[in-house]
Amino acid sequence: MRKSMKQVGLVSMTAVLALSLAACSSNNNNKPANSSEKPSNSGNAATATPAPSNAASGVDETGWDGKKYVEPITLTTVKGIGTNYFFKEGETMENNVLQKYMKDNLGIDVKYDWVVTDTNDAYKTKLRLMLSSGEKMPDVVTYRGDMETVNMLIDSGQFMSVNDLFDKYADDEYKQAVGLNPDTWLPVTRDGQKMALPVMDYAYNDDMVLWLRQDWMDKLGLQAPKTVDDFEKIMDAFTNQDPDGDGKKDTFGLALGFKTTFLNWMSDVSWLFGAYGTMPAQWNKAADGTLAYGSIDPGAKQALAKLKDWMDKGYISKDSALKDDTTGAEFFTKGQAGAIVGRNWLPDWPFGDLINNVPTAKYKAYPIPSGPDGKIGAQSGNPSVNGWMLINKNAKHPEALLRYYNFFYENWANPQKGSEFENGFAEGYDWAKLPDGTITKDPQKYPDLFPGYADRTHLVEPIYYSLTFEGARIPTLYADTMIKLYNGEAPTTPYEEQTKAIRKPENLEAMKIVMDQKDIRMKNYFQGPLTDTMKSKNELLNKLVNETYSKIIYGQAPLDSFDTMVSNWKKSGGDQITKEVNDWYASASK
Repeated sequence: MRKSMKQVGLVSMTAVLALSLAACSSNNNNKPANSSEKPSNSGNAATATPAPSNAASGVDETGWDGKKYVEPITLTTVKGIGTNYFFKEGETMENNVLQKYMKDNLGIDVKYDWVVTDTNDAYKTKLRLMLSSGEKMPDVVTYRGDMETVNMLIDSGQFMSVNDLFDKYADDEYKQAVGLNPDTWLPVTRDGQKMALPVMDYAYNDDMVLWLRQDWMDKLGLQAPKTVDDFEKIMDAFTNQDPDGDGKKDTFGLALGFKTTFLNWMSDVSWLFGAYGTMPAQWNKAADGTLAYGSIDPGAKQALAKLKDWMDKGYISKDSALKDDTTGAEFFTKGQAGAIVGRNWLPDWPFGDLINNVPTAKYKAYPIPSGPDGKIGAQSGNPSVNGWMLINKNAKHPEALLRYYNFFYENWANPQKGSEFENGFAEGYDWAKLPDGTITKDPQKYPDLFPGYADRTHLVEPIYYSLTFEGARIPTLYADTMIKLYNGEAPTTPYEEQTKAIRKPENLEAMKIVMDQKDIRMKNYFQGPLTDTMKSKNELLNKLVNETYSKIIYGQAPLDSFDTMVSNWKKSGGDQITKEVNDWYASASK
């Protein structure tokens, strides 16, 4: 039965691909280009190796006929595969349904110089090794993570300005998304030149909520926490009252991972610093209006005292300093910890692993607790950028990345009814049709409709394989849709219907909490490129902060060593960085 359904799936996929040949974009970038449309920056490699234009045939100087490259072109790149990437049996990053689709339909063949499983910052490490050894970069490098690495890529001199490329080739949706926040370009602008393209994200998607094991809460008769004190009582119960009922003292309160930073996107602890009025590892606005580094704020000392207390009481794992954001989350997904702070969409990933490990587990989102003085603070993603794309100066077709991204904005980000991607990217992968004509995205319940799955607890979503991480995202669309669905309104667009099909009720509720607690967001006011002193001192200063923090939490140094650390931080370049940051802020605020 499975074999026959697999064959059916392949036939369906072929049909999808065949139909896609008729897909036509309305964007001006997909219209036959006028030979006069050239980037104003003659140094831009957009026209490095132009093909003769043929206006009569509708093929422009780059070989684009309005829909695709007449002769397929190649974009080289490198890739870090996240732990949320799932493939069908036999498919890989180099050979998958999306890869084939983009080559067949846009004439863009993506080739990988290397692919690495991106755990423990393996992708960043490999990129940095390439930079330090002077290796030539591929046509395109996409990166999401620390700005230090983005700056290193820019400073390598191997990548081009994207000013003219963006102006000429970006479609209206992408331009509107970027235009929502005037600060978007600031981190990558050098002397007026934009050196990387932003990968846009959904607004509020990076905001934090507190996730608790609701089955443990119910079993122990615990109430929703409003304050840190309330939360401590919950952690104490999770640690000492055997919530999993196995008769062993093998559970604890909060899943944390602070191996590299105290401001993580998952297994985060920065919210505790927020309860004391600061946010570590970012630049907050002080009472006098200047920008101050959160990691040296007196509130951080209070947060560290609390963390040490939690470590002493066993509320957090003694291995937390050995875990990063992802591996720290495993405390929760393995059923060891009863709480984790992270984003609204964790039910999508990695909470599927929790259900794999503990099928009876239930989870629920709660607002971030307040501190002893009523302060509540959590990190916020600002602006809505979830990565950067850099284009090699020597790329033969730098405009191809814009056309690739445009395709997803035009066809995928908010598809129209009856369009090719109305239900998802590919039938049998991220969606299937039930006999009654309705759409399902449940590979566990309907295994025959989703052939070739190795793990049915996770939807195989080919969109993750894209150069732009998740195809394309319209910043305002996600939160608006989630709140609409939370309020019980019926979905009316394919995007809304897909969202309803994928998102769990716990996810909708978490997004409602995010929107209700918007006022607790603590913005990082420094959005500029690394200052001169940051480039030479950041690594040293970050190490100084993180080592001192960890020693205090583990009781290897007294709490007052925080004050010594602050003094050393200032003397070792911190004061100069503070001046440079405020100089930038004064300039950017004009």
